[in-house]
Amino acid sequence: MKGSLNAFDFSDAIEKAFQTCSDNFEIRKIPVADGGDFTGQILKNKLNAQIVKQEVIGPVGKKIKSQYAISGNIAIIEMADASGMKQCNTSDLNPLHATSYGTGQLLKDALQKGCTQIFMAIGGSATVDGGLGMMEALGFRFFNKNNETIKGNGASLTNLYRIEPAAIPQNLSIKIISDVDNPLLGKDGAASVFGPQKGATSEMVKILENGLENWAKLLQQETGKDFRNIKGAGAAGGMALPLMAFANAEIVPGADFVLQQLNFDTHIKWADIVLTGEGKIDSQTLNNKAPFAVAKAAKANNKPIFAIGGKTEIKASRVFDGIFSLTNGPVSLEEAMSNSAELVYSTAFELAKTIEKLTNIQTPQQCKNKKN
Repeated sequence: MKGSLNAFDFSDAIEKAFQTCSDNFEIRKIPVADGGDFTGQILKNKLNAQIVKQEVIGPVGKKIKSQYAISGNIAIIEMADASGMKQCNTSDLNPLHATSYGTGQLLKDALQKGCTQIFMAIGGSATVDGGLGMMEALGFRFFNKNNETIKGNGASLTNLYRIEPAAIPQNLSIKIISDVDNPLLGKDGAASVFGPQKGATSEMVKILENGLENWAKLLQQETGKDFRNIKGAGAAGGMALPLMAFANAEIVPGADFVLQQLNFDTHIKWADIVLTGEGKIDSQTLNNKAPFAVAKAAKANNKPIFAIGGKTEIKASRVFDGIFSLTNGPVSLEEAMSNSAELVYSTAFELAKTIEKLTNIQTPQQCKNKKN
């Protein structure tokens, strides 16, 4: 529930509600993600990874404190921790100037520490630079037609004419964990869809679109591969392009990848009932967001699946056995978000009572007055 509760707090509130209603409920909390916020934290917990703190160049060019995690030869990098919108003020957002350089610094440090597998979650980025900044941090150099070096940012994409690659370890494997499948170009592409979210004006969108087209053509000339029509290539402003071109990288659907890492099917088989949730449960949820992936897993194992959301739309209900909205009357968005833990608890408590009644887990008297 972005902006109010993370997956850990959300599951804690539900657990508290069910255990308050009945001591006979057995709960397993499996916080999940889909490539967006907290994906790195969830994978870090699962792999018992150790935090590596690093000072990097943030998206607007200022030094910031960042981090990633290492477990054996695996590095877990969350792009938002180095190049995300959360690292700058809304007034500073400008995708022509924003750079993914800091993410490249984290990746470079991981490679220097001997990591050969990279899990990179790319949700929440502030950039539409096609990964230029990241590759610049890895030692790549970029030149315009006058053979002048240019910086790795969105504005440079249009002027890019020549690449001077740096060495990339041959045994490197990179999983680019994404929660969207947008193409690189066009009305559903990186510039048109995500540019305005990151501060782009209509004129900036045109510049970025032309720049990403130029970048894709140059990469095709360099590698013989066309990345323009790959699903997910538009995520994080085309971040995956150079990693697919110069490293052993692939884009993976975020929710499915995370659930696989969490051995989610094992937990589904254990459960009698599955609960999930999201800030807004709507048609976008059905685009393989985390709750939808959880629902697919539940349905595949013939388990009832319910969802709790801050706002719900009936069109999303077809994949769930029931969806429940947190608010029952007029309330401002700010008030709902500030009281989200209490609202999740109250909704989950009512659901727990219903389940208790239908399954005869205990007598109604045992549940009486426990809510308060």
